[in-house]
Formats: sequence, C-alpha cells, structure tokens
Amino acid sequence: MSGHSKWSTIKRKKGAADAKRGQVFSKLAKSITVAARLGKNLDMEIAAAKAANMPKANIDRAIKRGTGELGDGVQIEEIVYEAYGPGGVAILIKTLTDNRNRTMGDLRAVANKFDLRLAESGSVKYLFDLRGVVVVDSLTEDQQLELIDAGADDFEIEADEAVIYMEPTVLHQVQQAVEALGLKQTEIKIAFVAKNFQTVDEETQDKVIRVLEALEDLEDVDSVETNADLAT
Repeated sequence: MSGHSKWSTIKRKKGAADAKRGQVFSKLAKSITVAARLGKNLDMEIAAAKAANMPKANIDRAIKRGTGELGDGVQIEEIVYEAYGPGGVAILIKTLTDNRNRTMGDLRAVANKFDLRLAESGSVKYLFDLRGVVVVDSLTEDQQLELIDAGADDFEIEADEAVIYMEPTVLHQVQQAVEALGLKQTEIKIAFVAKNFQTVDEETQDKVIRVLEALEDLEDVDSVETNADLAT
C-alpha cells in the first residue's frame, strides 16, 4: 500500500490544514450535505468533520441544507473526473458542485497552466479501488490485530501516523473499534486507492505535487488521489 497516505502527509507537513481551515470546513460541509441528501454515509461524514474539529453549528447547518430544511434550493452533486498528470501518473479528482460549468472551467484552467490532461471516463478509474480509510496518530501491533478482527485488512505505518484500510462496507465498525481503543482519529473517509503505485523521479514528483496542490485549492474539489508514489 506504500504511497496512498503520502499526499495527505505532505499536505500536513506543509501546514496546509491550518492555513486553509475555512476551505477544509467548506469542503466537509459539502460532503455532509450530499450524504444527508442521499441518505448514505452521513455518520462517516459527521465523524470526519468532528476529527477535523469542525464546529457543531457548521455540521448541523450542512445537514439541514442536505435535507432541504434551509430551503435555499442548492443542489450539490458528486462528480469524479479522471486525468493524467506529469510523467503520465493517474489522477482522480472528486468534486462536489452545484455548477458543473464552473467546475469544468476551473479544472481546464489548471490543465492549461500545469502538466495535466483531462481524460475520458473509465480511462483512469480502473487503476484504483474504493476503500475505507482511517488515519490515526499511532498504532501498535496488538492494536492492529484487534482492528483486523473488526474488519481492517491493511495498514501503512509511518513515524508520526498510521493509515488503516478496509472495505467501505465495514468502515463504521472499524471506526468504532478505533474509538474503543482510545486512538485519536485525524482522518476518516472513503477514498480511491491506487492498486499499484508508479515510481517517479524527484523532478516529476515536484511537478505532480504542484498539480495536486492546484487542484486541491479549487472551490469544488473535495479530494484528489494519484497513483504516483510520493516520497515525504
């Protein structure tokens, strides 16, 4: 699994989470709104928001927007775009938007500025699996065994964090097991994880990171995943 958590780790080391807290909350709110409207994964999205220290008032407002209680008529939909980046690496861009034209215009602007080529549907997505992901500060071998019993099937252990992987269908029960162990959850999500990772040289890695950062900065982009094996 080496590689999946690296982009998230790089963002945290650069301090992006603190510098763009408002942007993070905005994206979490959109995820909650969509989950509330569709009636699925709402508990997970709320847990993810709480892990990011999102205020309860923001969470409640996002839920009400999704259920239509606010009556503002905003309809947010999820669209996944596929692309190739520097060195031919695969990139998946998950967006939550109420305006497809705006979203596509923003993506094309990034593609025109950076080495990014938007691809046809299906040309990249098959390189990824949809996985449940929980990130914690640390994880012992005994704790890993307990989480395997709860449904976890893979781990990625770093010096300052541990990433737990599972099938999306058992994410909730693994998350509950994590809570029972008293572990601090810093990220909870269902995400696309590359089946295999593509090694890139240092120059290409720098280019890939610049593209990912530009995409993450877009208003409608919820998350970006790549099969590039990025070093931290």
